[in-house]
Amino acid sequence: MVYRNSFPRPPRETAASLLAVSVALVLAACSGSDTPSVRADDMTRASRSAVAQGGTLRWAVDAVPTTLNAFESDAGPATTLAAEALLPTLFTLDAKGRATADPDYLQSAEQSGGSSGSSGSSPQTVVYTLNPKATWSDGKALGLADFVGQWHALSGTDPAFAAAGAARTDGYDSIAQVVPGAKPNQVKVVFAHAYAPWRSLFTPLYPAAATASPQAFTAGQKSTLTADAGPFTLKGAPGEDGQKTLTVARNPHWWGDPAKLDTVVFTAVAPGDAAAALNSHKVDIADLSRAADDSGDTPDATSGTQVLSAAAPGYLALAFNGGTGLLADPQVRRAVADAVDRQALADAVLKPLNLPAVPLGNHLLMSDQQGYQDDAAALGASAANAEKLLDAAGWRLGTHSDAASGSVIRANGAKPLSLTLLTRAGSARDATLTKLLTAQLAKVGIGVTAKPVPEADFFTKHVAAGDFDLALVSWPASRFPIADERALFAKPQVNADGSLTLGQNLSATGTDEIDKLLTEAVAATNPADATRLTNEADIRIWQAAPSLPLFQSPELVGLRTNVRNAGAFGFATPRFQDIGFAK
Repeated sequence: MVYRNSFPRPPRETAASLLAVSVALVLAACSGSDTPSVRADDMTRASRSAVAQGGTLRWAVDAVPTTLNAFESDAGPATTLAAEALLPTLFTLDAKGRATADPDYLQSAEQSGGSSGSSGSSPQTVVYTLNPKATWSDGKALGLADFVGQWHALSGTDPAFAAAGAARTDGYDSIAQVVPGAKPNQVKVVFAHAYAPWRSLFTPLYPAAATASPQAFTAGQKSTLTADAGPFTLKGAPGEDGQKTLTVARNPHWWGDPAKLDTVVFTAVAPGDAAAALNSHKVDIADLSRAADDSGDTPDATSGTQVLSAAAPGYLALAFNGGTGLLADPQVRRAVADAVDRQALADAVLKPLNLPAVPLGNHLLMSDQQGYQDDAAALGASAANAEKLLDAAGWRLGTHSDAASGSVIRANGAKPLSLTLLTRAGSARDATLTKLLTAQLAKVGIGVTAKPVPEADFFTKHVAAGDFDLALVSWPASRFPIADERALFAKPQVNADGSLTLGQNLSATGTDEIDKLLTEAVAATNPADATRLTNEADIRIWQAAPSLPLFQSPELVGLRTNVRNAGAFGFATPRFQDIGFAK
């Protein structure tokens, strides 16, 4: 989505105006450090032989899916979850985000070319060899037409698909052609521009009939699927007969390990009611992360239930509005970042949940993903450094007093250094962090005024509109770095009238150097090069200070004690055919 706000043009941020630190030295310092571990997942693992055949699993979701098209703009988590049970997933992830070809759909996927970057190099090419047993529910084999149709729908070349609601083009717009491979059951994808996270493409895969027209791809997949090809098949429409459920049943035509469960019923339960629904045995599995945020503690588990916890594939950040106001000055942003004791914040939120309290040291990679390094560790953040930055920027301690903390705050002339902190009303987690942040920033002379707003208004009316100084923002991590993150940190484009087109960059900051490194990382098909470029870009992002990563969000999942092969998945892809009840 595109946000176009009339901010003043932000100050120019060249390399010289950033922290006077050598990136090479930072990389060297980071690469040799031992990073504390987060808990990547927490599962009730069991062999298939230990799982009973049959039964219905009631899986709580926030809302019944409004669409079964995972690429539509209004698709939510429930759509993604259902798609994993119903549609081809070419690559599955483990808890650390490592991708593996799913043998139920792929015999192999081989990449060649595209790595040298020279004009004479061969283009990046991926040859998919499909499992010949893989078929859609209408009897057609998975094949070339499905790949061609999805490429066309999501490449951005046909604006009618975007106008109809198809939201994603990243990666598909790098493809030059999709053609038959040299052997049967092969599909060859040739890229016009190298695309490192190519394993993210064509997942979920939709049948060719679903992408035959913009209407078929969007409106046509609202309440049904043209065809499915997973261990489960769709049984009725979402919310059918007024029920707040979506039911999937064991697919009798599935060629892989048969599903243990007869049915999975995705049941709409408001986040605040999830714990009660689980404890009264109205559902068998429920995400309790929101309940933990609201209460500040692990929800109680009654007899027959348990709560499993891990690091979620997402993180909490302190976002800075660098497009307008006091934080348009990069030195003030960096001073705020340096003054925050992230370890204290992680301790306050994660320790009561019995999770490792590990601050997140990277904007682009989570602690449990390959290539992660703590790029914050070598930057020397401290309250003393924050005070030096503020002194240099002309902010002096004076006679102004902060209403929230009672402390004396800095001023530049008659202008006090006071910031608003946007939070979700009713969140105990946000309230705890607000108290700590207010005290930490007061120590260096920065005043903070909390601004709790209803959750329904938090993003659309405030964050996206640029109506904040600081904001506690939860953000999902990319399961296939780094393509999804580019839009979050891309330099805003200045329009003729002086306004900015921000894209998804909430901070309204950016540099040409960050853009260049992110673009190079996306095109680096050699994993080592991609990791190096990603972390070089992250170091620049730390220096520009558009936001301050605090810690990976906690993922708390409650489930009945007899449920197997489920729990807090982290980055892992659920293997729906193995989920069931203990014998």
